[in-house]
Amino acid sequence: MGPVNIYTVTRVRDEELFNIVEKHEAGVHDTHRIRIHEIDSLRILVDGLTECGMTVSEADGFYFGFTIPQIGKEFDLLKVTDKHCLNIELKSQDVSEEAILAQLRKNRHYLTHLGKRVILFTVVTDTLTCYRLTLSDNLVRSDLREIADMLKKCDVPYDDDIGKSFRASEYLISPMNTPDKFIRGKYFLTPAQEYVKTELIRSIDSAESSAASDGDRSGSFFHITGRPGTGKTLLLYDLARTLSDSGNTVIIRCGELTEGERIISREISNLDIISADDLGISSDIGSYDFVLCDEAQRLSISAFEMIRRSADAGGQICIFSSDPEAVLTKAEHGRNIPGRIHALPPDGEFELSERLRMNRELYHFILTLRNLGHKADKPYAYEDVSVNYANDIPEAVRLITYFRSKGYVFINACAPRHSDGEDGSDPFAELAEEFDVQHIIGREYDKVVMLMDSSFYYDENGYLKGVPEPDPDYIYPNLFYQGITRVREKLSLVVLDAPVLLRNILGIIGN
Repeated sequence: MGPVNIYTVTRVRDEELFNIVEKHEAGVHDTHRIRIHEIDSLRILVDGLTECGMTVSEADGFYFGFTIPQIGKEFDLLKVTDKHCLNIELKSQDVSEEAILAQLRKNRHYLTHLGKRVILFTVVTDTLTCYRLTLSDNLVRSDLREIADMLKKCDVPYDDDIGKSFRASEYLISPMNTPDKFIRGKYFLTPAQEYVKTELIRSIDSAESSAASDGDRSGSFFHITGRPGTGKTLLLYDLARTLSDSGNTVIIRCGELTEGERIISREISNLDIISADDLGISSDIGSYDFVLCDEAQRLSISAFEMIRRSADAGGQICIFSSDPEAVLTKAEHGRNIPGRIHALPPDGEFELSERLRMNRELYHFILTLRNLGHKADKPYAYEDVSVNYANDIPEAVRLITYFRSKGYVFINACAPRHSDGEDGSDPFAELAEEFDVQHIIGREYDKVVMLMDSSFYYDENGYLKGVPEPDPDYIYPNLFYQGITRVREKLSLVVLDAPVLLRNILGIIGN
């Protein structure tokens, strides 16, 4: 999307013709249509600003309906210059000041990362009532003349490619990596996450009301599903934070607890985070009102049954979050915990489908790496992917060390069968530190480097496979997939002594 002149496009009053002109000026080629009420609101604003002295030149450089890539956050009108970022939200009819204030505060959160002076207005176009968000985050009445005066200050060269200015990593927090931001509430959910949260809270309220009226003390179960990178963990932790205001809440973590989770558990009242390994040993979940389980596909059958029985016995609200495809072992696959949750049956099932963590280019590269037959939605240059080759272990160590010095996290998903000395030690274990697959579940990193060796190969159908050694229970392609989907911005692969594998991977970026 490119910027448009909001004066010139609004001279066209017909809905169909407006869409043709606006899409042509903005360089947009999608099927989204701007509806007549949106066109009318924009025209009313422009006509009012023109009466207040706005020139055609000052109406230039506006993004109309710009959406932050990956996040899904949309702005009605946005203009970015070397010093200013002007945002004007349009309402065709009156809404509450509380809703206007909440939206403008959220907009400031996203726009502050541009490093400009952020100026935020809302205009209710049926009455031309105007509001401005002050520097102290208060909502005050304004008028069209103030907006027109501000446009004169922004009548300088503008940014005609703001899409690259928004980095998803600036907005997508991880409770494990940035517990301070989570505790202070310095984050927002995406529209998809907000929708699931709203529907789930509504379902919980309905289940509790029904149980109270029927005198039913059995538990209520809910299930959130989604692939890696869709925001399940943040949503679950945000739900836990919200529910902790209403009762004792526990998050059961299927994986190693991080220091960030321990900090959250200490700092937020009525919220505990425990490891699934401690169930029935040092942790009794019977005293909690709300029980939430992250990465539930990794639960043992005994742990799942313990949670189920506890919920039924105490009338607890239980929320499972899982990715059925993210099982790491054949035993996890055989236990089929997501299937057991579905068979309860749950009182509500919700799916997150929008991928947030990585950009579309990385997303399609990873899908093609997993299945060479995958067809991307368009050709990509894969500028954020680096493929490197090491002829032997010392070369691989040097390459990984080099990328680590550039801020990459090394996640090792290879079978630990490399030996560089008489003691038979794995030379890559120390480089990975705590960033092995078992420790990084639910976490995310801007830059990731991963090792691939001859334990990986493609079968006759183009699917990535792995040699089952030394532990035949592990599904090595799934271990690798779990690690590689932790990346948000840049990915580097180091291929060790596997020329056929290298040729296949280079075939992806060479097409």
